[in-house]
Amino acid sequence: MKDKYVVVLSDIHMGTNSPTVWYCKEIHEKYLLAILNDIINCADQIEEVILLGDIFEFWAYPPDALPPTINDIIEANPNVLGPYGKLVQALSALKGRMTYISGDHDMNVTQAELNKIRSNDGYTIKFHYGAYFPYYDSGIKFIHGHEFTILNAPYFASRIAPIPIGHFVCRAFAYKVQSILKKTQEESICMLEDYSACNYNDFLPLLPFYYEHFSKDTNVISNFVDALIDATGIPGDMPILVNPFYSATLYDVKTIYQSQELVSEKLELKDIIDDFNKKNFSEKIMNHCVEREVDTVVMGHTHSPSIFKNDEIMYVTTGCMCPSVSKMQTNPITYGLYNLSERKFELIKAIGESRVTIIPYEKKNEDDNQAACNIKTEETSKYPSKIFTFGWSVFDTSQEFWEEMQMGVLNKAKELGINIIVHDEKRNTIEMITGSIDLISQGINALIIAPFNPELLPVITANAEKYNIPVVAIDTGTGGANVVAFIVSDNFGGGILAGEYALNLIKSHGIESKNFAIIKVQKTAKYSLLRGEGFKSVLLAQGFYLVTEVTANSEESEAYVEMQKILISYGNDLAVVFCENGTMAIGASRAINEAGKKNIIMLIGFDAGPRVIDAIKAGDLQGTIAQQPYRMGQIGVEIANTYLLGNPITFDDWREKIILMEVFLVDETGTVQNNVT
Repeated sequence: MKDKYVVVLSDIHMGTNSPTVWYCKEIHEKYLLAILNDIINCADQIEEVILLGDIFEFWAYPPDALPPTINDIIEANPNVLGPYGKLVQALSALKGRMTYISGDHDMNVTQAELNKIRSNDGYTIKFHYGAYFPYYDSGIKFIHGHEFTILNAPYFASRIAPIPIGHFVCRAFAYKVQSILKKTQEESICMLEDYSACNYNDFLPLLPFYYEHFSKDTNVISNFVDALIDATGIPGDMPILVNPFYSATLYDVKTIYQSQELVSEKLELKDIIDDFNKKNFSEKIMNHCVEREVDTVVMGHTHSPSIFKNDEIMYVTTGCMCPSVSKMQTNPITYGLYNLSERKFELIKAIGESRVTIIPYEKKNEDDNQAACNIKTEETSKYPSKIFTFGWSVFDTSQEFWEEMQMGVLNKAKELGINIIVHDEKRNTIEMITGSIDLISQGINALIIAPFNPELLPVITANAEKYNIPVVAIDTGTGGANVVAFIVSDNFGGGILAGEYALNLIKSHGIESKNFAIIKVQKTAKYSLLRGEGFKSVLLAQGFYLVTEVTANSEESEAYVEMQKILISYGNDLAVVFCENGTMAIGASRAINEAGKKNIIMLIGFDAGPRVIDAIKAGDLQGTIAQQPYRMGQIGVEIANTYLLGNPITFDDWREKIILMEVFLVDETGTVQNNVT
């Protein structure tokens, strides 16, 4: 049997080919294509490819340039990211075995954005929240590493969260690099000798950290910003475009980052300097690994490739894939290769001008560490993994949506070696509260809940807090409860998608009526109600009239009755009906069929369980919005596990702790689409 491998790529920093971005297509692309070709050719031997952060570059742009979108980066790099690009080909060859863990320069990346990179056979890159402990080796941890720094760790106490102060460091140095390029007439930062991507000492060569200017009475962040202004020459009052709606000057930055997270009695200037000291930085990671019972940690971030062993912990940094031309010999393009059966990690480099060659990377170890670069960890040194037990309280498994979500929870827990205790709320508030509190009393490590009545979730979280049990909520809402994370579909966006599709249906079916109706879920389902709001906004903007909104409480039988009432009042002048879930759409379709209005009144649902898909194939529904209940269940387990291991979590909405799940349109032919054309 052939050995299986894990390939780890990090710190590509692929952007829009701006002169201030480290990755230069003309210089670096050929190496990346060669590496991806190697992955494609060996796909059968590869267990997984891990994209370990800073794959994309959203920071290193001059102050007056708006940071790009993922679409901008895809468009600028078609040979890698386009429909026929090598990364897409690799994704297909691997049959989707590719995981993305964000870094600092790409911390804004979400699953929805990664879904724009899709192979022709439907595979997408899986986005993983926080540190990654793969199912195939519980003793290894993958994390980008910026989470352990002062300047680049996500910063939550501002209106531009999670952007850290490090973002503005990059923007300021992009200003300086832009000025140098004008003077030297070089085309790109990768042609400059003093400003390479190889390590932070090169990146910040002139930053004047003067200890003699620092005392306990001065403000560290203010001093740091003043030093940054001196080092880069950027005016302190120059606006730096952060997004289309917000800009900030470095003078603003002095006040933005003044929370206790950065300014405290324990924070000194040397702590900031340690961010750029590779030895000190690795020690921070190592201490964390000892606490978390792993024997191998793999990360990027430092841009300096190394492997060494500290006591019983193997420490790996994969280097970078965008060195400057002057650094190619001493700091070549490198990535990681992990042999699963031997538990052996080695670094690989890509070299050559006219022909790229991929060979093992060897480098003498630094300081007093004598371990070899591709040292093998001993089987006996592997730490036992702590076994967690999670409680899972589910809305109602008699409905397909929740049954599928539960399968995601159970399968992901099995993959991670986590025990699960299941409680079915059976669409009952008392069952939800008493059952969840019973789970808490059983000594679980975390509670994952899809609450029937989210307004009463605070009662449950208050009980959980007494025992320091984290709570992860899925789908229906939180009721303002203090949860670790809330995983929910993009309901409003899904409603808009359904509305745009409804307009297409009305036109293609030659329907003249301008009236529409909405059958709504229960009033306590705050987030699900956004589906109707999104749908309504599209049709009202096009001159249609909402003749009625009725509530059927997510029940098929109630939707059947309400649809009958709608048909009595508006059946002869009604273009489309939108149901806020799939179960109600089934009930409404039965009433429409009985009234002889099939394919005369358009019907669109929200959910894509087997019964809904069968109804579409039978022509009883003209479309639906597909959620990802199975994946939502998986992520619930991943998030709880990540939290218990003390690792950071990435959110789409940092204030509400929301993780937003992409939704898809299933049209009247049963075809899944990303958007409406």
